[in-house]
Amino acid sequence: MAEEPRFRVFQNAGPPPKTSGRKRRWGHLPLNDISVGDMIELPMSEDQSNMLISALSSYVWRQAKRSGRKFSVKRTNIGIGIWRLS
Repeated sequence: MAEEPRFRVFQNAGPPPKTSGRKRRWGHLPLNDISVGDMIELPMSEDQSNMLISALSSYVWRQAKRSGRKFSVKRTNIGIGIWRLS
């Protein structure tokens, strides 16, 4: 006795939904909207800033590489700051 297939094929199903793909953790940051000399400050505890600064710096570096802008990511007294340099 032949076993029934365990899949279905849909023709003309259209493109996949826009929600597919990797979730951006800091995609809401307005890096493209700030001017030279402006700063984005992310308030958080010292423990949180110690855990997140490396990942946030990598994200900002990738965005800077794509956009041709320069940023600096530093710890501040209330969290993490992102400065636009050029």
